[in-house]
Amino acid sequence: MSSPFIARLCPGLVAAALGLTAVAGRAQAPAPPIPVAHSDTSEYDDSARMVVMRGNAKLTYDDVILTADELRYNRETGDASARGHLIITKGSRRLVAEQGTYNFVKGTLHIEHLRYGQFPLYITADVVEGTFDRLVFRNATVFFREENAFAPSVKASELVYERNRIVSAQGLKVGFLGGHFLALPQFHTDLHSVLISYLSGEVGYRRNLGPYAEIGLHLPVADGVKVGGDVGLYTARGLMVGPSGTYSRDEGDDSMQGFLKSGYISDHGDRGIDFLGHPVPSDRGYVEWQHQQQIGDHFTLNGEVNYWSDPAILRDFKPKWFFPVQQPDTFLEGAYTGENFVLSAFTRANPNPFFRAQDRLPEIRFDLLPTPLAYGIVQRFDASFAVLQEDAYQNLPGLRSDRIDAYYGLERPIALAPWLSFTPVAGGRITYYADAVGGRDTYTRTIGEVGFDAVLHANGTFNYKNELWDIDGLRHLLEPRISYRYAPRADDGQPYIPNIDSQVFTTYLQPLSIADQRNVDQLDALNTFRFALNNTLQTRDPEYGSRDLLKLNFAADYTMLHQAGRPFSDLYTEAALMPAPWLHIEAFQRWDVQDHAQDELNYGIEVVDQKWWSVRLAAHFLRDEYEQYLLDYRQRINEAHDFYMRLLYDAHRGRFNEQTFGITQRLGQTWNVRYEVSFTSGNTREGAFGVNVQVDLLRF
Repeated sequence: MSSPFIARLCPGLVAAALGLTAVAGRAQAPAPPIPVAHSDTSEYDDSARMVVMRGNAKLTYDDVILTADELRYNRETGDASARGHLIITKGSRRLVAEQGTYNFVKGTLHIEHLRYGQFPLYITADVVEGTFDRLVFRNATVFFREENAFAPSVKASELVYERNRIVSAQGLKVGFLGGHFLALPQFHTDLHSVLISYLSGEVGYRRNLGPYAEIGLHLPVADGVKVGGDVGLYTARGLMVGPSGTYSRDEGDDSMQGFLKSGYISDHGDRGIDFLGHPVPSDRGYVEWQHQQQIGDHFTLNGEVNYWSDPAILRDFKPKWFFPVQQPDTFLEGAYTGENFVLSAFTRANPNPFFRAQDRLPEIRFDLLPTPLAYGIVQRFDASFAVLQEDAYQNLPGLRSDRIDAYYGLERPIALAPWLSFTPVAGGRITYYADAVGGRDTYTRTIGEVGFDAVLHANGTFNYKNELWDIDGLRHLLEPRISYRYAPRADDGQPYIPNIDSQVFTTYLQPLSIADQRNVDQLDALNTFRFALNNTLQTRDPEYGSRDLLKLNFAADYTMLHQAGRPFSDLYTEAALMPAPWLHIEAFQRWDVQDHAQDELNYGIEVVDQKWWSVRLAAHFLRDEYEQYLLDYRQRINEAHDFYMRLLYDAHRGRFNEQTFGITQRLGQTWNVRYEVSFTSGNTREGAFGVNVQVDLLRF
């Protein structure tokens, strides 16, 4: 029977009602838990041996909280049944439904027509059974990070969820609320991984491709392995398809990650000729693979493969990949790092015959890191065996060289004063060529060098404060450096050496010592001083101790072996100004001291408003070659939309090489949409106009 009197008791007496039958059961089994109870009204149903709570009803035991419009609790069995706005919370996990049951003794539940959430996972289902450690959902739909119509989701006839991980599922399909169309072979993931690591779609138009559409997708097939493909339909060219995927593993000291991208097309469009003047073939494709691996504390393995069927394949179809790297590398390197040495094997091959590269088939190296000996002397040693090859290219013949190379050096740092250090250095390099040229079968080159490095350390402090720029005192670090190397026979044997590791074009100051130069087969004789002056201006920082405000460095070489009256190299200047987090200015300059002319100037000025906008202006000038100016601008419109603009102006030709305007749109936490229109000049293959809409899956 029911007692109206109990229903009028204050909520504090409900706990006593829950324990009416506890004494009888103590002799047979441990007493069921007594949750803390609260409700607007309550009564005891003696026939059903249940406490009935109505109105903001709540039961709490340990970290489990059960609320509903009506709760019925059986103290003998620990069963609780709920109706109306049922919510069960355990830690960060939460179940919402209209009705269901929960057993406080066994931790089991049975709930119908529910929603379950534990960020970033959200599940709706017809039924769920089990415990919070192992839940079985039937007719379930799984959302990641948000539940809405445009977010991708997974549907399963049965899904098992254990300890933050979906361990098995049946009848899996991927899609949207409008329909789930893509079946999955298997499914397992945890809350810190992603189901679809890559989903991207793009539609647009370019003159050389016509209207086009691209889509890429990766799906899980094993732990850490996601496999899929990329498909592109280009109305003026044809259909490009290729497998792709990613993999990763992290177990203690061992880790591995990598990716594969590829594509093939039978190109029926106007392919033209490449930069070598050769007709572009109709069968075209590319393969890119990258791999990074750490095995234990000492061994690393890194590799990269890039195959192009022709030099224009990525420029035509993937220009955003092409322009940053126009001559890709293919290599594999394994390195073992000891306490003070590195043993490595490096293989480099060039599968792309339309540019020249120095193949190493392989190169085995031993590098002894600087190691102290007696009397403050520090030794350095490295040795290598390399099989070198350079294929014939245009009118250049092919070369091959089996080479053994070693360097040994000594140095003795001397502190002449607390503010002045002087380090004399001496070393020798011996190189053996088993395939000499110039009428010799073999050739051995032996060279030595001596020199010194002198560094002066000076500083001054100034009690200057500026609240606008957040300056709390100033410290100026001044570091003049003088280095000298004497190796007058470093260029010996040039007529007999296969010139494979030769000098390459660069506008930056190269290493001075023969120990650090990579152009082993084309060394220059040295009788050279290097002068450098480094300046750093700092202020106090409450988090990092100090903060750099300004860096200004100068360097130049003077050689005693000058020819044609040019003893001085260019004067190199590097500068960086960072007075505030929102302002960054950097510059690099080369000045011809003989001709009193600027050979090169590169600079960038960036101003950032973290909330609303950013702008960057950059310039690249190389005398008699090019003068270009770049403007990048981004403006936040609202929380979901951003506007961006990119302008590239060629002052030599008086034209804009690129004008790009676009808007990015973020759809919740799932999608990023980019609307872009571009105008180009001077690009003979890409065309003058392009428009595209790109959709990327942020995380699923």
